[in-house]
Amino acid sequence: MSFSHPKLVPAKPMAVFSDFDGTIAHPDTLNFLAERFGGTEFRREVGRKIASGEVTLRDGIQQEVAQIQGTLDDVVQFLREHVEIDPAFPAFSQWCLNEKIPVTVLSAGMKEVIESLLRPFNLDQVRILANSLQIENGKWSLQFVDETPWGHDKGSALRQAKADGFCTVFLGDGLSDRRGALEADLVFAKAGLARFCAEQNLPFKAFNNFSEVQEVLSQIRA
Repeated sequence: MSFSHPKLVPAKPMAVFSDFDGTIAHPDTLNFLAERFGGTEFRREVGRKIASGEVTLRDGIQQEVAQIQGTLDDVVQFLREHVEIDPAFPAFSQWCLNEKIPVTVLSAGMKEVIESLLRPFNLDQVRILANSLQIENGKWSLQFVDETPWGHDKGSALRQAKADGFCTVFLGDGLSDRRGALEADLVFAKAGLARFCAEQNLPFKAFNNFSEVQEVLSQIRA
């Protein structure tokens, strides 16, 4: 299998950026929790409003997080019983470490939840950029990464990496990943992000898991 991309420069050092929910973790943790605590209709209505532009992604996510109840430990334990980390992600991260390829998780979700779910895999080399969770008097809310309508413009980290001389690789699946995909030199996409890339004539590689991504990147570096 060969793969080419018009913006790809194999001679440059590579940096990998990946979405978390729906890409590393299945199902999407925020959607799962919003449905668990707010109900199916609530989650669907928030999703509809985000998709139609009635509310920003930032505000929609904040509404979903506000539905969550319980301590962080309790919610993380609940997620561990229902959410799976892509089994190939730890091995992929180790391969990247061996190849001196930095890996960054870019998420519109909750940093503390992501850290907790990844902790058992001892992936200290993986950087996590996500919104910070605040729990006060049992109320959950987010302190967003930036002031953009997305709450976290994932394209910002890729722009900085490109300015630092890296060839950027981005993986994602949803609405919050569009900014990252538009900036990346190489895009791996699934689900809604794949449809977006196809509609925008943005070159991408479809994928199901991180072993497939590792295979492609190995060939590029060969």
